[in-house]
Formats: sequence, structure tokens, C-alpha cells
Amino acid sequence: MSAPAVVSLAPFPESDNKSVLLKVPEVSARPVESDKSEYDSASDAETSSTRSTVELDSGVSDKHLLAVRKKLATGIASISTPAIEMEQSFTAALQDDTKPVEANNSVEDVEVAYDGKKPPTPRTVANICEDIVRVLARYRLVHQNDTSNQWGAKAKFLVQVERYVVRGEAISMSLPAFPFKSPNKQTKVLGTLPGKGEEVALSHLEGLCLAIGDVYEPGANVYIVSDGLMYNDILGISDLEVWRYGQALRQMAKDHGCDHVQFLRLGHLLGGERSDEPINEEEYLKAAPLFRDELLTRYLPEGFDADAHIAKDADTTLTYRGYIKFLETDLASQGAGETKAQMKKRYEATAKRMIVRGKAFATSIAQNLADHIRLSIHASTEQNKLSMAIIPQLGRSSTPWHAALVRAVDGSITMSHSASVPALTHELIFDREGRPSYFRERSDLFNWPGMDVEFNYIYPTGIVITPRDPSTKYSFHNVHMKKVRALSEACSPVILRGFTDTTDQHTFEAKAYDAGTVQPWTFGIRQSVKDAMNPDPKASTVTSTEAMPMHYDGFFFLQKEIVDGVEKMVSKVPRFQYFTAITPSPPGDGMTLFASSQLFFQHLPAPYTLSELEKLKWDCKHSSNWDNHMTDLPLVVPHPKNNKPCIRWHEPWYKWMTQFSTNEIRISNGAQHYKDLIREMLYDRRVCLYFNFEQGDILVADNVSMMHTRTAFTPGTGRELWRIHFN
Repeated sequence: MSAPAVVSLAPFPESDNKSVLLKVPEVSARPVESDKSEYDSASDAETSSTRSTVELDSGVSDKHLLAVRKKLATGIASISTPAIEMEQSFTAALQDDTKPVEANNSVEDVEVAYDGKKPPTPRTVANICEDIVRVLARYRLVHQNDTSNQWGAKAKFLVQVERYVVRGEAISMSLPAFPFKSPNKQTKVLGTLPGKGEEVALSHLEGLCLAIGDVYEPGANVYIVSDGLMYNDILGISDLEVWRYGQALRQMAKDHGCDHVQFLRLGHLLGGERSDEPINEEEYLKAAPLFRDELLTRYLPEGFDADAHIAKDADTTLTYRGYIKFLETDLASQGAGETKAQMKKRYEATAKRMIVRGKAFATSIAQNLADHIRLSIHASTEQNKLSMAIIPQLGRSSTPWHAALVRAVDGSITMSHSASVPALTHELIFDREGRPSYFRERSDLFNWPGMDVEFNYIYPTGIVITPRDPSTKYSFHNVHMKKVRALSEACSPVILRGFTDTTDQHTFEAKAYDAGTVQPWTFGIRQSVKDAMNPDPKASTVTSTEAMPMHYDGFFFLQKEIVDGVEKMVSKVPRFQYFTAITPSPPGDGMTLFASSQLFFQHLPAPYTLSELEKLKWDCKHSSNWDNHMTDLPLVVPHPKNNKPCIRWHEPWYKWMTQFSTNEIRISNGAQHYKDLIREMLYDRRVCLYFNFEQGDILVADNVSMMHTRTAFTPGTGRELWRIHFN
């Protein structure tokens, strides 16, 4: 099956969010009368002259980049990102919209000649819808391994998304999940209340909403509809435990800034207000049985036969098998003296009761939240919903209410039954209320004599180190910098927050020498990164208020070296970045972004592979008057300490994007579509930390394993960081 090439635009993720304003409500679109749309046709390209394009504020359209979609070999799904291809012609791409692309065994390239001198044309509604659905596709359970990309729900989601886009409204998604902790508190979970697993899951869902906001300014919200009251009485969990779990989850979302994660109760599915209405424990416990009974009475289809659905409906079969699997451990402590056959029969009977309850629950959601994008934690055929892992984990997917979260020193996550985590290699970490929260790999790097500190892994990457007691003030002068450096090699960036003397110049510079060998620049060892208010085009973007391209430090610090008998200009790249925040920007302004190579490859989608990217090389042509430009640079290099693959890249940067230096980037030994992939992955919310400095923060980042950039910030805010490099 062939498919047309499509042109797409998307906003810069690194742009100031307040300036990226899509005036979608101004779009003149036909009313939607049925589920039928242009997406039902063979072509998903927008060719109608009557279809309106999205209007952009003048001065804002330069926040957008041209993206040319590449169809996979199947010709069904596309992979594209917001990046300009210098070698591709925007006009040619549009002319090719109705021409079929021949299917083959590689990702298609659409060759054009775009010189980058002007901002590209605004996106159409169809372009925006495709961009949104492509973000959703990245979060699918099978996304990394599914080379066929046969996603049945894609056409349905395009129709649903279009209805939001033409109205200029935030996308609404619903997720039945977060019921209560497993009944098996002995061997599966760490207690009755949410822990680190739920915290990561909420951050992951918030990231999904923000990722949609990166390509569609109104953004998205995900509504968690707890199914706890539908199943708790079957599994021996009290209504009180469901209430307390739900309340703690809501507070956790608030505490961690998950502003796009909302909550609905069963009452909302029975005609109640669609907001998290004030309700106290007494009212909840009184209403819970009534809600449960009424929902079953109102929404269970008449004559529903669980056995028949399990036998004939593929999604029901998958759910039933999943129920059986977790019931074997959830109910392991019950039924003493039963034979294996008796236990199996009890599990099956319980699972069928849950199927019945689940059918009523799903029907209520379908009828009351019909316009929502339906998310699911369960594997499915994905004909009507998106099956996703709510925690970005290694190995078999599990939920935080069925397992405990386990962190390796490098930040990678696995989910495991609590009794299966070996105490010899992992320690149990407690939260500030003294409740067990998660397991962490043991390491001497977490042993700081004379300091009682907490090590908090943040989503999606990095560690924040703070005094356990906020009233305790430890001097930065006494921090063991070799341990900070080692932690940054494992999981960058490492942030020290709440320490004293962090903005003292003498202390800051002295601690750099404690950390390693300081690498000087022409201006000395320390740079003040702030707005120099210098309009000279030869000045540096670093000392301006502009956004910067994704890069690694030292790329343009060139020195002559003999390589294979030939004199070449070679980058003098430092191993580590070291910052202190003298004056940070207001929240959301002048953010520093850190993209992790480890997460880049963890989330690399099919059909791309590490071995494929390791073969690629690239060139950089800079706008300066240098005699030497960078050529045949490896895209992937081994880390000098742990040998893990690391991305080496400099994002293309064009004249309409900056008043300072520009550069052209080209894949020198492969197709140019890889530039789209690289950019999309580097700004992916599962890969990239969007970080706001707080005053006095110390930050150390591995300059090999991490890529970084900065968003634009408001002139006059006085944002200033000090930076030193060391090896």
C-alpha cells in the first residue's frame, strides 16, 4: 500500500511557550456530521483548496519548522519531526501530495531545495492533527517493536482530534486506572498509599500532555477515571482504602506540578459535574456502594455474557488473561488448603466478575466521555484505544499498584514485586512521611558522611540532592565533588539544591578543581552566561536572550591536531558542565533542556536501530568566516567511562531563527530524514528534561552522554548563570 508525501510543521519545543500562539479558533472548517472524514480516504494529505490553514501571529511563525513526512515501508504510518531539511523543496513536497510513494524497505526521503532564509508556511488543520496523533503513537506499548505500524485506532483518533483542533480546544484523554494498591501487601507492593511508582506515572502522563502542547498550543489534559470502586469489594479492599489512595494521588499530582492530569469519580459517569467536586470522606463512603450499584444497573448491557465475550472478543480475551495473571499473586494469601485446580477455578470466577464490572464501566466511559481519546493500561488490539505503559520501564510492563518501582544508579526503572527485590543489592527508600516508597540500587555514591541528604530522581532524567531536613544548611564547600561527578556520569544532570555558599565565586571555582581538571577558554575558566545586550551578528547566542540549538559544549572550540597524518581542526570537548544559578529566570522562561542519550536509545522507535545510527556521519557548515568546517563527524560515540552509546549532534540553525551565527547540518553518508528523527527524539518529553534553575542551584552534567539547549527568555529578567568546564 503506497501513501503520499505530506508536509507538516510543528512549533519549536525550545521556544518560549508564551509566544507560540496558534490561532486555531479562527479556522473556518466544515461541521463534523459523522465519523467520516478525509482521513478515511487513501490519502491523508491536505489537498483541498477550501481547507483553511492555521493563522499565526506575525513574529511567531518563525517558531515553526518545516517537517516532511516519510512513509514507512508499509506506506501506512509516518515518522516526522519539526525540522527543516535544507536539501528539500517545500514546493516539490506540496506538488507530490497526490503522487503515490513506492513502498520499499527503507524510510522514504523527499528531496527538495529549501534555503532556510524564510520561515516555512503555517500548518493546515490536517497537518496539526497528524502531528498530535504522531505524539500519541510514540506512547503506544508496541511502538518500539511494531515495524508494521498497523494501528487500527489511528483513523478514529484523527477524526476525534480534528474536532478539538477546529474549535481550538485542548485535547481530552481519559484513562481508567489507579484503583488501589494490590491486596497482596506482603510480596507485591509497599503499602496502601501511592509511592514513587505513582509519582513517575503521573509525571509520564503530564509529559504526554506537554508533548501534545509542543505541536498544538492549546495542549491536552488526561482525565484519570479511577476504577477502584468497580473492583475493590471483589478483591477484599475497603471503600476507605480506595478513598485514601485516591486522595493521596490527587495531592501527589498537585505537589509535582502535574497540572494537566485531572481526576474524575464514578459520580461523573452518572451525570454528576465533570470536575473534581469537593467531597469529604464521610460523604464518599456513604455514596460509594450506591455509585457502584447504580453504574452496574444503568450501563451493563442487558443479557451480557462474560463467557461469550471472552471467547469471541479479542480485547476482552486479553483483559481476562491479564486479570488471571495478577489475581494469581493478588489473592495468593487467600484460599488456604485449596488445590491448584480449585485456586485456578476461583481466579477464573473472580476474573469473570471483573469482566462484567469492567464492561459496565467501559460502557459508562464510552457514553459519557465519547469525545475523549481513550487510553488504556491493558494490551489490546488498539482498534478503539491507545494501549500504553504508564511508567517508562525496562522489561515487562507493570503498573505501580501491582509492583514496586526499582531504580538503578543510572536512573533506569524496572517494576518488580517487592519481595523479589534482593536486599543485598538494593535498599528500601522511604519518603518524608516515613512510608516505604521504592527500591534503589546500593552504591557508595549515596553515602555522604556528615550530611543527611536525599537523592531524588526526577522525570525523565537527573537527580536532585537536598538536605533531608530543609532547615539544615550544609555548605557547598564540604560537598564531595568526585561523587557528584560520578553520579552525573550515571544519571545527568545532578542538581544540588538548598546548600549554602553556592554563589560565592571563590567557592564555586575551587570546587571545580575538586571535581576534575578545569578546562580554560580564551576568557578564562568561568563564564557569566547572561544577556550581554550585544546586537553584533558576530556575537554569541549564548550571551543573548535567544533560544539556542540543541548541542554539546566545546563543538566550536577548535584546535589543530594531526589525525591519520593530516592536520585537522578538532573540537576540544570538555567532559563536564558545571553551573551555579546567580539569577534564574521566572518559571517557564529561559529553561535549560537536557536530553539523555540513554533514554534516546531506550525510546528509539521501530524501524530505526542503534546499529543503523552508529554508521551515520554528519557535516556542519557554519556561517562564520572559518576556513575549516566540520566534516564526517560520528553521530554515535561510545562513552569514555561506561562505553554506552552517546549522541553527538548540533541542531541545524537558520538565519530567520537568529540574528547571530547560523549553521547547516547534513548527513554525509545517509538519507537526510535522519535529521528529523534526531531532533524529534532529542526534544521528546520522555528523553529530555525541561529544567528551571532556582537561585543557588549547583548543576553538573555529563557533556558526552547529554545534549542540551536553552529556551528564549524575556529581556530584562537578569537571568545569569556561571559556568565552568572540567575533565
